[in-house]
Amino acid sequence: MWSQLIVYPFTNTLLLLYVWLGHSFTAALIVLTVGIRILLTPLTARQQRTQIQMQELQPEIKRIQEKYKGEPEKMQKELLKIGYNPAAMLGGCLPTLIQFPILIGVYQSILNAIPSTPLQMMDLYHAVYPWLFPNFNDLLPVNRYLIWMDLTQPDRIYLPWLPDLGIPILPIFVVLTTLVQQKMMTPPSTADANDASAQMQRSMMTTMPLMFGFFALQFASGLSIYFITSNIAGIGQYAFLNRAKFSWGKLSLPGGISLPWPDYTTKPAAKPRPSVVPPPDNPPGAPGTPPAKPKPRKPRRRGDGA
Repeated sequence: MWSQLIVYPFTNTLLLLYVWLGHSFTAALIVLTVGIRILLTPLTARQQRTQIQMQELQPEIKRIQEKYKGEPEKMQKELLKIGYNPAAMLGGCLPTLIQFPILIGVYQSILNAIPSTPLQMMDLYHAVYPWLFPNFNDLLPVNRYLIWMDLTQPDRIYLPWLPDLGIPILPIFVVLTTLVQQKMMTPPSTADANDASAQMQRSMMTTMPLMFGFFALQFASGLSIYFITSNIAGIGQYAFLNRAKFSWGKLSLPGGISLPWPDYTTKPAAKPRPSVVPPPDNPPGAPGTPPAKPKPRKPRRRGDGA
């Protein structure tokens, strides 16, 4: 059931793109990844709107936290009144978590589409739709190489002076791009540093990049191509959906390193309007206005003093 619903459609889509894009499996994998990100756009946009709403509530949240610092129950009631949702702080991880089933399907489809053993060749034969590829032999052999990489094997570069230690180039890029995407899509926490939600947020910020880096280190390098493309597409998507809320901030990396990085969740400060009272439409003495009539003097009575 899993193969029919997820793996086989991904496998046939990959092979179809492979044929259309000049027998480049890497290009087919990149196009498939971008297509998946586009299909997830409604969910991503909705989640980003929620995060922006939480960002706008932060001044009020801080005020309530300071006012009811020693009264946690009352603080929670007041926070609920203004619409505060602690789960929204972890919203940056939601699109990544939703991709797990897709991730497994893409990984299995990569192994199916690039057979390297007779058993995998049989799996590919059963996975291909006959109505889409009537001549199965025309697909073979599938080009599984990109520069030095075999897309069915974990990525390593072995240098002459380090023959026993392979440098994992793609897994490093997976960790960096995942970290940047998590940083952009996770709103800063307004809770106390010891609060459970704040601790969970910090844990997810560290765990997710390392976990995906571990996957990239252990599994086929085609999966690393998927990770990197998905992260870059997610960063661009987030920047596009929030382009009206752009300001420069800092990207904090492990080890205390800070890099300049755009913060798309901070709104620019509104310019104060000058409080100037507008002049009347026809001020006295203005050209084109009739002269003011003199006030009539009251007649003086006899007997009044001079």
